[in-house]
Amino acid sequence: MENLMTNLIPLVNMIYDYSGMFFASLSHGGLLLTVGSGFTVAFVLGMVLLGGITEGILAVVRRWHGSIDDQFSNIDNLVNVIMAHQSTWSIPHDLLMQLTNNRDQLQILINKCRSTAGSPADRELRNALLKSTVGLCLLQVRVWAYGEYTADMMTADDVHLLGFLLPGETGGRHDRTNVTNITAEVKVKVINEDFIRVVVDQSAGENAAQIAHGWSPGVRYALIVIVAADGKTEVYRQHTTRLHNDIRMPDGSHGKQFIIKASFLKHVDDEPRFGNEPTFSMPLTTEDLAVALDRQHYEDFESQLQEVERQRQEIERLHAELNAKH
Repeated sequence: MENLMTNLIPLVNMIYDYSGMFFASLSHGGLLLTVGSGFTVAFVLGMVLLGGITEGILAVVRRWHGSIDDQFSNIDNLVNVIMAHQSTWSIPHDLLMQLTNNRDQLQILINKCRSTAGSPADRELRNALLKSTVGLCLLQVRVWAYGEYTADMMTADDVHLLGFLLPGETGGRHDRTNVTNITAEVKVKVINEDFIRVVVDQSAGENAAQIAHGWSPGVRYALIVIVAADGKTEVYRQHTTRLHNDIRMPDGSHGKQFIIKASFLKHVDDEPRFGNEPTFSMPLTTEDLAVALDRQHYEDFESQLQEVERQRQEIERLHAELNAKH
């Protein structure tokens, strides 16, 4: 059942993303995709076309929302393609390092989870790292690729090679519509001391008797924001195309309380309209408790030393007064 749900949720997201796309014509002859095993698969213009974009290109794009293997294949391909073009593409070094490290860690986790050595914690970590890496590719890397294309450092084929479509290839539906007035309801579950699971849904309050769950028509993104208990310090902000998200909390979150909120968006630059704002607390680990106990012992010891020093000074003062009287 766990594997069924793992594959079903990305499939639903993939169908939604695909149904919202109408593609314009493609002027180039095809796409060469280098996969992680070293094989090269060619998608040529002679294949079945859908709205002017080859089915091969669409298959690559859909894999961002496919199975674990599909998503990892796209990540691996993207890293390999970028590494092969480092001399001509100016990708930020930190971004490339993060992509490479995430890819390598994912490969280890995926292989481990396929063996008897894989634990539920390993699967949770694999799923969270996979989602965060896919989000990194679809947001930061895609924006960088569009910038390279605008600067004539990349061709349309290069963008396709990374697994992305150009903005003009989504049907030209770039007219600004009204922002969505559907309020999001966010639910959060603490998985362990580092990860939380966030579910974004339509608010039941505004749907009255006919509750419509999931994505509202025209809505493509959800913005998730997490702030500290003071209500001001923002610790996490991310746009997502998924209603179910596993999020790794930033370092230093153990034992602290946070507030989470979410908003549905038709465009990533829409003004967010947040709904409920539940609070949650991250647990402390055994190591955290041991450190806290050591710190308390140290503070108690320091306090005792200060008290001994105070008493010593008081005794010296009394001795001085007695000596003065004699």
